[in-house]
Amino acid sequence: MINQTIHITRTDMVSVLNEVVKPTFVNLVTETKVRMNKKGNPYHDQVTKCLTSNFYIGSEYEKRVNNNLIKEDKENDFTSSPLSGKEHISKCVLIDTKTRTKNYLMCEWFKRSYPKVSFKFQDNSIDKVLFEDYLVKRTESVKQGLDNKVNIVTYGMDSIKEIRFNKTLYILID
Repeated sequence: MINQTIHITRTDMVSVLNEVVKPTFVNLVTETKVRMNKKGNPYHDQVTKCLTSNFYIGSEYEKRVNNNLIKEDKENDFTSSPLSGKEHISKCVLIDTKTRTKNYLMCEWFKRSYPKVSFKFQDNSIDKVLFEDYLVKRTESVKQGLDNKVNIVTYGMDSIKEIRFNKTLYILID
């Protein structure tokens, strides 16, 4: 249930997110460029993924993995590798280490959250099957040693259109 809607700049939204102390669930609406191979690809750099889904923010990755290891009766000795090109400025907000100008929201996603996903090509809807062969192949990390993996994704603040949490809908504006 939404009690209020706030139109907010991305900079102000970063300030709000920096105040997250306890892990919480949020709903995000995002638009991101689809990563594709360039060679012979008529869709390269022209397809946008539109996603609406629930995420968990503000948790500590290592603790989440180690707690899951305990639940799976495994040794809880997981240590995460340092982030590449990003560093935490709060529980859920990251900043790029090179220019220190781009912020990211770190989220955990769950396979059971059933996101709503669609794709746009030149402002028209497009079926994923048409460009699937050009997608950059992703490999799943095996470092956690978990059956029930902790799935982390970071979204650039510029790709987030809406955030719903604490009974507030934040609509991000530039």
